[in-house]
Amino acid sequence: MSSISGTITGTAHTGRIVAVIALVIALAFCIQPVLAADETFTITYRGPGGYYIGDNIIFDGINKVGNITLVKVTGPGLPAAGVPVYDLDGTEGTSNPVQVNADGTWRFVWYTSTIKGLDKMQTARYHIIAFDSADPTATATTSVMMKKPDFYVVASPSTLETGEYLRLIGNAEQAITDIRIEISDANGNVVHTENTGASQTGYFTYALHVDMPPGEYFVTVTSPSARTTFRTSITVIPPPTTAVNGTSTAVTEPGVPAAPVTTGTLSISSTPSGASVYVDSVSVGSTPLTQGSIAPGTHLVEIKYSGYQTYSAQAVVKAGETTTVAPALVKGSPSLPLSPLTVLVGLVIAGLLCITLPYGRKPE
Repeated sequence: MSSISGTITGTAHTGRIVAVIALVIALAFCIQPVLAADETFTITYRGPGGYYIGDNIIFDGINKVGNITLVKVTGPGLPAAGVPVYDLDGTEGTSNPVQVNADGTWRFVWYTSTIKGLDKMQTARYHIIAFDSADPTATATTSVMMKKPDFYVVASPSTLETGEYLRLIGNAEQAITDIRIEISDANGNVVHTENTGASQTGYFTYALHVDMPPGEYFVTVTSPSARTTFRTSITVIPPPTTAVNGTSTAVTEPGVPAAPVTTGTLSISSTPSGASVYVDSVSVGSTPLTQGSIAPGTHLVEIKYSGYQTYSAQAVVKAGETTTVAPALVKGSPSLPLSPLTVLVGLVIAGLLCITLPYGRKPE
């Protein structure tokens, strides 16, 4: 009787081993094709996939085709061919560049509060398209749901000189009557506090004289009757230098103007300092730094520091002027997504435990 019982038990034991091995083989066959397809070019987002306009959204991806990943967005009210994620007023089909790391991975933080043409965004689903700069056939797409917060505000203009007037134009979705506006510097110090109200339709506007020194500032809008906080940014630049016939010039001798200035300057700092700086995906040094001879126009500035989220923003450079970028970096999440190989190893270990634990007990 005992030999028959031992045979049955051994057969059951062998059956469990065979079942676990079959499960592992099946998982390997299911996972391997996906890995092979995904290893060349991917894009994914971190988080739930639904965000308020004004949130920071992190995108990760793999690009083993080239060194530069281009990113654009399309959706309701935007061209079908997409526009740069940081310029919804940009030329159709153009995009923003992202540097690819040495291991073939790339990471991009979308600060949606700093988007040019932000008023075009609405409560809808938007598609983020990534592709390689040298090979557009290497591409991937993901989508996120964007929602207007209880209220939002557009700063007009978003880049202005000290002494000019800033106009804040906003809209409230709910019956919000009390609106508080705070303007703080890159270190979080509040430099202005204003209060206003919205009309019955939710529209509100407020004008503010800019008396702050050059730098980047954040406009935060809150209300006791709203559950969300909206945040956008403005850049204050110094007044233009001496102008002759509308062209900025430098004067070398009294009354003798030099040749017109055709380039601008970027002054970049961060908190904490010592962060790596990339201008249009090209490394230019560490913060703080001043980069001269910048061609006028819009340039992508990325600031990277270990343990912090990458800061990305569009900097508008004007001839003969200095544009200041001075963000307070946000600490990044320490969590990392599990790879398929890690999941597979975990399943194997769990299966072996299921097999060995019941047979490690002594019979009662």
